[in-house]
Amino acid sequence: MPAERSRFVVSADWVEKQLGAPEFRIVDASWYLPAHNRNGAVEYASGHIPGAVFFDQDAIADQTTGLPHSLLSPAKFAEEMGLLGISVTDTIVVYDGPGFFSAPRAWWMLRVMGARNVYVLDGGIDAWKVEGRPLQTDLPEPAPVTFDFDFARSRVTSFNEMRDIADKGVRQIADARPAGRFTGEEPEPREGMRSGHIPGARSVPASSLSENGHLKDLPTLRSIFTEAGIDLSQPIITSCGSGVTAAVVTLALESLGHTDNSLYDGSWSEWGGRDDTPVVTGPAEPVPTTAHGPLTAHVTRLEMTAPPKTSLAVPVNIQTAIMRTHEIPLPFYRFLHRQVGARWHWYQRIRMTDGELKAIIHSPKVTISVLYVNGAPAGFFELSQESDEVVELSYFGLFEHALGLGIGKWFLLQALYTAWQLNPQKVTVMTNTLDHPRALQLYQQFGFSPVETFEAIVDPISESELLQMIRRDGASL
Repeated sequence: MPAERSRFVVSADWVEKQLGAPEFRIVDASWYLPAHNRNGAVEYASGHIPGAVFFDQDAIADQTTGLPHSLLSPAKFAEEMGLLGISVTDTIVVYDGPGFFSAPRAWWMLRVMGARNVYVLDGGIDAWKVEGRPLQTDLPEPAPVTFDFDFARSRVTSFNEMRDIADKGVRQIADARPAGRFTGEEPEPREGMRSGHIPGARSVPASSLSENGHLKDLPTLRSIFTEAGIDLSQPIITSCGSGVTAAVVTLALESLGHTDNSLYDGSWSEWGGRDDTPVVTGPAEPVPTTAHGPLTAHVTRLEMTAPPKTSLAVPVNIQTAIMRTHEIPLPFYRFLHRQVGARWHWYQRIRMTDGELKAIIHSPKVTISVLYVNGAPAGFFELSQESDEVVELSYFGLFEHALGLGIGKWFLLQALYTAWQLNPQKVTVMTNTLDHPRALQLYQQFGFSPVETFEAIVDPISESELLQMIRRDGASL
């Protein structure tokens, strides 16, 4: 099964087939540092992808800030795009020379201004030329159009916001500059500028996210962020030297489904160019680590010997349905376990082979019921009839998106009603100290009593093992 790739990256084959199509636009956004010894405008004039317009990163910028690549005002940006014949509803492919250096900056600007169908050409024009694909030297004269911007202000971080973030440590900062510039061991390319990084920042060099002009696959990107100490479940600010390569990090984040991110537009040109901002040299603080190896859990087994006397009304203002499954598909069952139990280390079942798992959950003694809220899966419970006298509530829980809706107690009551319809003499359940902190209290509130306690070893799952499981289930669908 091939590794999963970014949905924002398109192949040269696909682009070549789209050339000349209505509402399809090609944008050459090539820009280089002096050390590259390349000139984007000159290279564009000597040969570009047919129909491509040139996005001058130095000119399409706010010249009043004194910074090299400040984002234009929405109205001015829209005017510039309109002159290039680009509409906010067009399908837009942006490219640069090597593939993932300056093109993502234009990709980010177009998206932050409201365009949604924006992509980056895999491999850039360097690969396009090597592959002998068509080039054009004529300069296009696009008819002016209207670019109806919809500016996403929250996706741009100002200097004052960045200072507050650095002071309070309330956001993660991913710095896209090379590692040597981050640590201060290498000088900045702009003469007289301080070296180092913003307090609390972590180094995620833009160059580490691609290889030979191709953005790395999603599992690799995820590992790079994790190893850098970036928590992908939390907000992230991206930064770089002048705001260009920070967008490479942003593109990688968006590719991984991370949407709570913002780009510090002034970046190091602003922060490092001032004398009133704190600068840290050396590597980032060590990434916090957790002890690896098995976890010890204190398990409590509980029993109830009579049906619950509690009565709860059906939740209001939401649509709920509980549906009993019949020979539930194994990938869907594992999906339920991951969604409900990942936080509580429910990995025993999803580690089983298909044969082992099927023998358990397709047994006539096991019933699995899925909760739907407003049409989407929101939780499940599993009952196992151990004998004529005993029914075990083997698993019970809600998806994270269903927490806080006030349905937890009601759903547990429905599970217990279902268990007692099997006419047992008692219903049992087990919980442990890795479970929800209020689970033991909740079960006792509904009539369970502790009857046994013991210690158990729980083997945590690694991220790579979990990814393999997800891929396995995806391949079987």
